Amino acid sequence: MAELKQRSLDEVKALSQEDAIEIMRQAGIVGAGGGGFPTYFKYKNPQPRLIVNCTESEPGYWADKMVHKEYFDQFLELYEAMKAIFGIEKVIMGVHFKDEEWFKRYDENADGLYEVVHVVDKYSMGEEKTLIKNIFYENKDKWVPRRVELPDGNKRPGLPLDAGHVVNNSETLLNIYNALFFGKPVTTKYLQIFGPDLPLHLFEVPLGASATELLSLAGVDVEAEAGNLSVIDGGPYLNEMGIESLGEGDAFVRRTTNGFLVIPKGVASKEYAGIKTKQPEKVESLVGKVSGVNLPLGGRFLKPATPLISEGDTVAYEQKLGEPVDEGFSIGVWSSMDGTISSIEDEVVAISAGEEFKEEAEAEAEAEARR
Repeated sequence: MAELKQRSLDEVKALSQEDAIEIMRQAGIVGAGGGGFPTYFKYKNPQPRLIVNCTESEPGYWADKMVHKEYFDQFLELYEAMKAIFGIEKVIMGVHFKDEEWFKRYDENADGLYEVVHVVDKYSMGEEKTLIKNIFYENKDKWVPRRVELPDGNKRPGLPLDAGHVVNNSETLLNIYNALFFGKPVTTKYLQIFGPDLPLHLFEVPLGASATELLSLAGVDVEAEAGNLSVIDGGPYLNEMGIESLGEGDAFVRRTTNGFLVIPKGVASKEYAGIKTKQPEKVESLVGKVSGVNLPLGGRFLKPATPLISEGDTVAYEQKLGEPVDEGFSIGVWSSMDGTISSIEDEVVAISAGEEFKEEAEAEAEAEARR
């Protein structure tokens, strides 16, 4: 039965394709970078090759490398399970040459389960078609076609499936692992916060958390820097404007937010294409440490889920807030914190931690200041 619950490796391998796909849908898994395409839909038409995009889409990022280091054994279990469920013939990990040492353990333990392919150190590697082209640079028949002719005579852009590939990035696959093996829905995001004058912090943050609040937790004096900084949702290359002028408006962590790049207001993000960051000592969890979140019931490709809660309800972390609808693409939505539903407006669920949280946070800040 397609329910979110803990399973052993053998139990996961015994899942039908239909049940595994439904678990992904209910767990709220979408591509953790890029456009956020719903992951479950890719596996409705499984392909012989799974391409794992390990090529950190932006300079300065560390999350992929840290995730693979921390969850090495889990990735191996997942590869075994995905082969059994979806009939995948080959798992290929695309890794930058510069990160070869980080993935050396995979090279040493492949044993036919997967293959590591090193690709050029360019950040266009974040694009699926470019990554595939560099993995199969001597085998053009595995490249994604530019256009595909449809039965009615029309054409559409080529997709990885047209060349026999499914592409997922590292965090997306970790979310699949957590859903299939632990019954855990997607409620958090690995997020880099960094800038030319801000050392990199790698957090696991609640979905829907405030960018302004996260910057404060990363050490930015938000009040003093108001009007001086912009917050970019992404990195130097692929991004959207998060907060054009710090202190005026806010941005929130989306399912596809990988980083907040903090730069001087009015300066183009590509000016920081050469930014260097140091490896973080650890991934710091901010679960339970934010005062509120704003969680969308839908998204770019997604029909809004049906709300299961009402304004004023008290909710718990990992409680289901939205049931996916059958029409179009739709996924389950889950609470990323304990708190109270403060509003449901414009298909966004706002949750507040309440006065008790604020009092505890203020007391903690005062204690820290006295040290």
